[in-house]
Amino acid sequence: MSRPDSTRFRPSEKMTGLNPITALGSLDDTTRANIIGTIVGHPKGAPSKKELEYYNPSVAASTLTDHLSRLKKVGLVEVVERDREGLQRGQPYRFFQLTDAARDLFDRNNLFEPDAYRAMFAEVEKTDEIEAAEAVDRPGDQD
Repeated sequence: MSRPDSTRFRPSEKMTGLNPITALGSLDDTTRANIIGTIVGHPKGAPSKKELEYYNPSVAASTLTDHLSRLKKVGLVEVVERDREGLQRGQPYRFFQLTDAARDLFDRNNLFEPDAYRAMFAEVEKTDEIEAAEAVDRPGDQD
């Protein structure tokens, strides 16, 4: 009897602190999976809440906040903020992106392939307001 390749099931160094079973289990909800898909497909990989609301129109803002909190708690999503200096009133400064551990987990399991999600994302019609929100620099854009 052959032994399974256990290397597939060992967390990588990037996954420290992330429980893969709990993290993947949190995606049993369609809305949370769609939020992850929106983050992955976003041109800069870090949408603002305004953008997440736009791309997930059937989700109430308070429900979106609850789902983002759950995704942060299990280690899939993190909040990044940029300096507010130079921003016009109403422009976003807080963004949501995958953690390195989440990207590693998804890559190891062939989930949420960025190119496929970005191709779908590019087809979405955007309002001027959303295009302006997407144009705002994210932390790391200035690096």
